[in-house]
Amino acid sequence: MGEKGRKILLGKVFFKGNIVLKTGLHIGGSQESMQIGGLDLPVIRDTGNNLPYIPGSSLKGKLRSTLEKFGERLKEGKKEKLSFNRNIGTFRNKLFIHCCEDIKYAMHCDVCRIFGSSGDDRAVPKGEKAENLPSSLFVRDAMLDESLIAVSSQYTETKVETGIDRANMAANPRRVERVLPNNKFNFEMVYSVEALAPREKDHLVFPEENLKKDLNNILTCLELIQSEGIGGYTSRGYGKVEFSFSDFSGKSLDYFKGNTNKQYGKLDVEFSIKDARAQIEAIIGFLKEEAKSVIAG
Repeated sequence: MGEKGRKILLGKVFFKGNIVLKTGLHIGGSQESMQIGGLDLPVIRDTGNNLPYIPGSSLKGKLRSTLEKFGERLKEGKKEKLSFNRNIGTFRNKLFIHCCEDIKYAMHCDVCRIFGSSGDDRAVPKGEKAENLPSSLFVRDAMLDESLIAVSSQYTETKVETGIDRANMAANPRRVERVLPNNKFNFEMVYSVEALAPREKDHLVFPEENLKKDLNNILTCLELIQSEGIGGYTSRGYGKVEFSFSDFSGKSLDYFKGNTNKQYGKLDVEFSIKDARAQIEAIIGFLKEEAKSVIAG
């Protein structure tokens, strides 16, 4: 945000629920030591209790890469598909993502508005400095559901995957660890609702259209992840998941100041992505009404 720009927090939208495994899940962890007959590819585990979990970075990265496939941005008054223009890998092992060059583009970009962007000084007029837009979505690590911890100590299995050398037909077996189907992990994501004014002359307004689009896009990404999977080896059947919600709600700024009645949404035992999507209009309406006094003040 520029020197005289403004950003005001209006509230937050919470996504909470379970990630239920339909097939084995492999999200790789580091191997501390090499052992004869040991695993080639272990799953990532919490070092405190040795239980498998889904890192927030893995889920957030999957959400971002999914949105990059269908998201758009408005540039110079025209809609355009997103390009993969930023290498976040190395010179030898390139990994390209989309990242807007400046905040004036990022604010109108489906991906950067949610996941943030870092500016590129080469893309702005000489003598000016490109501005960053911080991420508005926070994704927590998804830990194994506590109800399962007391029931079983068997959370993973070892599966032998065999690669075939096409030149000499030699087999290359690998021992892959994966979390067993029917396990579930608790997920939580928090989206910050903010009024932005990048320049001094800009007026603060409630971001109704952008908020509606962002919430719909996040839920659409979750639907697409259900159809594709998460983690490694998804094309071989690994990582099929289902998301079930226990909380999809908006909380105004007053909620965090102590007035716990200032929230609205669906808080049931379990409901689907479709049920969550049906709440978007009402949650936005609630946050918009609550934000009036904040913006005016």
